[in-house]
Amino acid sequence: MKLPISWLREWVELGASETAVADALTRRGFYVEGIETLGGAYPGVVVARVLAVSRHPNADRLSLCRVDGGAGELRVVCGAPNVRAGMVVPLATIGATLPGGLVIKKSKIRGEESQGMLCSARELGLSEDHEGIVDLERTFGAGEGGEAVALPASGTPLAALVGTPEVVLEVEVPFNRPDGLGIVGLAREVKAALGGRWTTAARDRLAAQAAARGDFDLTLEDAEGCPRYLAQAVEGVRIGPSPRWLRRRLDGVGQRSINNVVDLTNLVLFEFGQPLHAFDLAKLAGPAILVRRARAGERIVTLDGKERALDPEVLVIADRERPVALAGVMGGAESEVTATTTALLLECAWFDPRRVRRGARSLELSTEASKRYERGVDPEIGPAATARFLELLARVSPGARPAAGRERRAGEAAVRTLTLRTARVARLIGVAIGAEESARHLAAMDFAVTAGDPLTVAVPSWRPDVTLEDDLVEEVARARGYDQIPEAPPAGRGVHAVRSERERRVARARGAMLARGLSEAWTSSMVSEREALATAALLGDAAPALVRLTNPMSRESQVMRPNPVAGLLRACAHNLRQGAQAVRLFEVGAGFRARGAGELPLERLMLAAIASGPAHAHAHSDETLKATDSALQPLDLFGAKGLWEAWLEEMRVDTPGWRAYAAAGWKPGASAEVASVTSHIGWAGSLSQPLLRGWDIEVPVHLFVVLLDALSQDAAGRPRATLPGRFPPVRRDLAFFVPVTVTHAALVAALRGAAGEWLASLELFDVYAGTGTPDGMKSLAFALRFQHPERTLTEDEILKVQERMTTAAARECGAQLRER
Repeated sequence: MKLPISWLREWVELGASETAVADALTRRGFYVEGIETLGGAYPGVVVARVLAVSRHPNADRLSLCRVDGGAGELRVVCGAPNVRAGMVVPLATIGATLPGGLVIKKSKIRGEESQGMLCSARELGLSEDHEGIVDLERTFGAGEGGEAVALPASGTPLAALVGTPEVVLEVEVPFNRPDGLGIVGLAREVKAALGGRWTTAARDRLAAQAAARGDFDLTLEDAEGCPRYLAQAVEGVRIGPSPRWLRRRLDGVGQRSINNVVDLTNLVLFEFGQPLHAFDLAKLAGPAILVRRARAGERIVTLDGKERALDPEVLVIADRERPVALAGVMGGAESEVTATTTALLLECAWFDPRRVRRGARSLELSTEASKRYERGVDPEIGPAATARFLELLARVSPGARPAAGRERRAGEAAVRTLTLRTARVARLIGVAIGAEESARHLAAMDFAVTAGDPLTVAVPSWRPDVTLEDDLVEEVARARGYDQIPEAPPAGRGVHAVRSERERRVARARGAMLARGLSEAWTSSMVSEREALATAALLGDAAPALVRLTNPMSRESQVMRPNPVAGLLRACAHNLRQGAQAVRLFEVGAGFRARGAGELPLERLMLAAIASGPAHAHAHSDETLKATDSALQPLDLFGAKGLWEAWLEEMRVDTPGWRAYAAAGWKPGASAEVASVTSHIGWAGSLSQPLLRGWDIEVPVHLFVVLLDALSQDAAGRPRATLPGRFPPVRRDLAFFVPVTVTHAALVAALRGAAGEWLASLELFDVYAGTGTPDGMKSLAFALRFQHPERTLTEDEILKVQERMTTAAARECGAQLRER
């Protein structure tokens, strides 16, 4: 939510700076993510008139403009599609510096000289609009009532026309505080935090009540979905451009101006947090309004130009013949207010948040109105919001006058009354706060408080989140300041919590991955069905029992993930799009599998890791890259396997085995099952390009997935350490020709089984299958180290062990000792 400071000051009397306001909101839970300034001094930017426009001879999308900037005629190259002769525009002259830091220089663009630049709203820092050049006549040429206003002469500094800059706070509104989605709600928080008070105009606006005459045809067929609806017809309306003050207000909250009526509905939405909708009264059959569920087979073309099929879960606003709007979401194109509209019907309603949420999700629509209705609009603010609209409409369209209208309510709203005990406050926050101070904090936020202990508190209609006494305690603590609550050690009498073995294992798994240079990622547990099926197949589950969400928020969040791989691939794709060269990520989390009806899903604790990019992920400096060519080489399967083996070693897994494995999604011949002494613990390998394209990834990615609970069965509980031998080791190299079908693991097992306890280490250092190798054979070369714990080994003893190893290799693997 954007909060323009000048708009805030219309509501609250305070002398605090924008920094103090931002600090106050942040301390009360409305985190201010940034402070920006719209507009500026604009040195060197002037008002200018476009005299003529012609096509650029060397570019289809560029125009050559002759511009009067007040000091003679200039030639300017422009790429905006809306530039035309006679247009009054902002011209940045040679030497001007724009708010973004761009310095305007004389230049040649496609062979044509440009003596300045015609500016868009974004380039001037006025708004985010970058669709074309600012039309100053449209923006500043309408008076209060829509009448034409003369613009200053060409050459006038733009700052004289634009006015003072606007400071805007970017506020993050908690989901349970829908009142914060309006200037009024944020102003109330600022007023309470800084000891301010409502302005006279603010008190009048909040007290105003629009009373409909009761002669409009309005029916609430679905009173559960819409307990309150106010319909007000207005005649004598003149549609036109909005005056500058109205456009400036909307620019401050990031909204594009459309026309004076639509702009006013948007202004009230952002001011009161109450969505309004204006229908062209002449286009309503009846005219009448019926609030009902959609009927089977009904369709509607919404304001975005799309035809949408409706189902009975969608609440609609209908006239006597057809639906004309999606309740709380978007209006229909057939009843849209246009330049020819002379009478309109204003809608101000309260819709059930659950119904709006279901309708918006089923139609895949999200609007500023639906965001507010889904969280819960103040059910009592409607008459004040309607009165505010009618007041402003009389300013921008002086001939407008209220006509027929009616308000329907399905019963009166009950006032929630709670009690607050000072003892409860002290127990929950650890600080004794008296009843008088608590009452003062609550009254500052416009709660109605009756003195005493306990306090009797009437919860205002705009606070649907306050339903319990503990919610009032939170309000008092928040108002007093969380930083005012002193730290206190827990009273535990020496009793303290101890991590379980599973928690210690997870912590060790994280630490081991971080030590390998990988970064931990936290991704969503909800994925799309496509992602779930693709990643489940990687682990050999071609038909997984998926846990489906009954009411998914989007197509990307339809099911619970069977494993964390999909989220990691999303994160990998995002990093690559942002220009990251190397991606090393891991996640520890649950994979979900559906069980029988009425049973909770099975959760399997997993660790998944991915690696992509250069082999040396941290060789960032230019000197390192120039000195080491290998730093530029991509990480291959064996490099990734080295990472995973180092992790398994730190996790104290005894002699992990790597067995050939194939399943959909892996690169053929580049994947394996990982097993410990007694059980299967994971999978590893390189992902196939067809799978990676599902996430728009075009570079190789290596994956490692481990079942952490299975891993624990063979991982040693304590670190193992051995003393180095006192006697010198004996080193030997042996090379064997073996059939190409023989695996490295099989040969190592045969050699170790025959060597006995004197073999201290056995490492493969060369694999060769080139010239000189017998047909159907490959060469494996090993470095051996022998060591006796109590004496030095003799040459004869080493030769006898080597002979046993050679014989075993020949017998079990068909190996031939390679002489040279």
